[in-house]
Amino acid sequence: MSDTRSSPLVRTTWIINTGVDQVGTVLFAFLIIATIKQKRLHGTCHLLLGIYAVCSLLSKIQILLPFAIFMLPGSGKIPSLYCALIQIIPVGGCLNVFSLMLIIGIDRMLAIFTPIWYSTRSEKHYLKLMYIVSLSFPLLFLGFVINTTIQDPFLNVQCFFADLVGNDGQNIFQEAQVVLIAIVQRKAIYKTLSLIMGIQIVGYAFTSIAYNIKMRISYKFTDEELQYITCAINCISSLSSSLEVPILFVVSTEHRLAIKSEFRWLFRNSSSPTNINKTNVQNISQQLNTALTKSVQKYQPPKINTLVN
Repeated sequence: MSDTRSSPLVRTTWIINTGVDQVGTVLFAFLIIATIKQKRLHGTCHLLLGIYAVCSLLSKIQILLPFAIFMLPGSGKIPSLYCALIQIIPVGGCLNVFSLMLIIGIDRMLAIFTPIWYSTRSEKHYLKLMYIVSLSFPLLFLGFVINTTIQDPFLNVQCFFADLVGNDGQNIFQEAQVVLIAIVQRKAIYKTLSLIMGIQIVGYAFTSIAYNIKMRISYKFTDEELQYITCAINCISSLSSSLEVPILFVVSTEHRLAIKSEFRWLFRNSSSPTNINKTNVQNISQQLNTALTKSVQKYQPPKINTLVN
């Protein structure tokens, strides 16, 4: 372990992977701020997507503790009890992403198939109920964490997901994630949700297939080459999950208007060339019209001599 942690290549790949992961942290932070401050995003579905963004942000920052343990001097491990206390919220929020997808899908179906009831419901209590139901998956995770931790609270671990729930728990949660994604994708009548599900499926499938292939053919590569391959897989997987915010910006008019309104400074520079071009065209048109008007005013028809008998 000490040799691995002292390797400049391994440390560099850790820095790259963690840095790329934080791109998603910034994007989801933008979405969270826009959801909180923009009234146009205070509908039930938009608020659920805002909670989804919070959980996705937690999934991005959960890597920071293992990263710190790996990079800082020491044994590279901490007691499992401390790991559980620190990671329970970030990892639990990460898992809440998948159950929230299902809840958002159910919300959209209720809005379409029971419009009268949906329009007269108590929005505040309805939102609380929907979110409480979505907590079922994180609560299952909490049970696994407690069961794993009480077996040996002071066992030194690297604080990865398998250290929190055990190998069996990791397999169960991976299979459950696939099932939840598949269920929501089949019922994704909401266009934005369908696109998000598509991204999740492609990203998850790519990561699983790539890691399985890497494990099967790892004997053909050197340790250095395997580090490069692992880094590439992690970066692509991380970026694919960060695409959800740009997708929302493109396909959701409400989110696009809210983000543009909240972060005007971000779009000012990108829109200025268009504005400059429009201004130039208007100025040129005005100059042409003025010149044409003056030329018409100055023009006098030639006098015609008439013969008077």
